[in-house]
Amino acid sequence: MKTLRDPGCLLRAGLERIRTQFSVPEIFPPETLEAAQAAAARTPQDHADRTSLPFVTLDPASSTDLDQAFAIEASGADWLLHYAIADVAWFVNDGDPIDREAWNRGTTTYLPDGKASLYPPILSEGAASLLPQVDRPAVILTVRIDPTGEAKLDGAERAMIRSRAKLAYETVRDDELPDGFLDIARRIDRAEDRRGAERVDPPEQVVEVDGSGAFTLAFRPQLPSERRNAALSLAANLAVAQTMLDAKTGLFRIMAMPDTKGEEKLRTTALALHLDWPAPCPSPSSNAA
Repeated sequence: MKTLRDPGCLLRAGLERIRTQFSVPEIFPPETLEAAQAAAARTPQDHADRTSLPFVTLDPASSTDLDQAFAIEASGADWLLHYAIADVAWFVNDGDPIDREAWNRGTTTYLPDGKASLYPPILSEGAASLLPQVDRPAVILTVRIDPTGEAKLDGAERAMIRSRAKLAYETVRDDELPDGFLDIARRIDRAEDRRGAERVDPPEQVVEVDGSGAFTLAFRPQLPSERRNAALSLAANLAVAQTMLDAKTGLFRIMAMPDTKGEEKLRTTALALHLDWPAPCPSPSSNAA
């Protein structure tokens, strides 16, 4: 860990310039806050009641904008993963002040000394957040995962859920996780191996400000609980993607293969960092020559 000394407050001034240069909004317009407050006071009427399912969330300990939760149940040799996504869309009407401001912002913008949220906190960290022990509207994707790790979408519905616990990556124990969580993660990993999928999880570089106003630079490795949680998300995404492909609908982003120039640049960087990266094996055609 390194402490970035900033006696002239250049970093803080630089962050302010970044906000200005990229038009990062600092506050929400009054009409957006008013509309969000009214939306937060509404009660869903048409959502199915799934509050009996034992959903939990798994996020960084400090998170309050909880947008995903899961519940797991056995179904013969399969697992049924009920993957709930916060139904923010229910609170937002097309073209209303919340919707217009969300289009202007595009996404939540994170900076070391704060963030500019996509939606007002009364929604993103309150009425629309899947906080524990309160009823919240969500979209539930029910995904069947067989012993080989193949995921299939069994159904999707809008429903009210109630999270039983807010679990944290940093502190969660295996015995606190629902039955099936670890087995699903293992199944998804095995399915990835069969597909030849490669996973690269480098440590996350984080810049934080401490109580004295000094900035701290650190690298945070991904925790096992994060990787396993990502496996559940991957299963839900694969199931939905296959359903959309079968229906010949939807938009998909395809990642192109790396080009020679990109690989050479990466190898040069690895060499500079003294990382061991064996040279690629020659192709069969080159051996034949």
